[in-house]
Amino acid sequence: NEGKKLVLRGYPILFNTPTVIRSWFGDWEETISPRALDNTDLSNVYLMVGHNPDNVLGRAGVNMRLEVDETGLFFECELPNTQYARDWYNLVERGIVDGMSFGFNCDGDTWEYATTEEKKAGKLDKRTINNITKLWEITITPFPAYGEASVVAKTDNRTEEQGEKTERCGNDAEAEAAKKARADLEDKLKKLEEL
Repeated sequence: NEGKKLVLRGYPILFNTPTVIRSWFGDWEETISPRALDNTDLSNVYLMVGHNPDNVLGRAGVNMRLEVDETGLFFECELPNTQYARDWYNLVERGIVDGMSFGFNCDGDTWEYATTEEKKAGKLDKRTINNITKLWEITITPFPAYGEASVVAKTDNRTEEQGEKTERCGNDAEAEAAKKARADLEDKLKKLEEL
């Protein structure tokens, strides 16, 4: 990339943004509390690709900074000068991959269980993550559990985002809510870019 600094930034963790988690044990709606990171040590978090420790791009306090704000966990990473990092920067810059996820331990979750009748009507149990005890890594992925968690490439003095995000929503109301959340997130990223 002609010697320019390659910087990725985004939000791998979003507060108050419900998403449907699908697993072998069933599906549920999950939300991360705005207080979930209050007691989390963020000093030794890695930036990976696909949750794979063989695919490390950054580390907090070395070439990456992490900051908790009202939206969630923001990160900015100046990528190392490796072919692997350049390849992933280009995939993000072109919008081919723009999702994020994270690996963590937590306790103190709260659950709101749907009744049998509500489940028959399609309502899911609800889980709120209240306390992330350990954040191991944040990761770039094409298949994020939280569809609005995103990464963008910083080039020159602006943030570029290519392509449209495929929203994982079951109805028009959810799709509109997801688009609004995405637009709000993009506005915040642009404001951060101006700092």
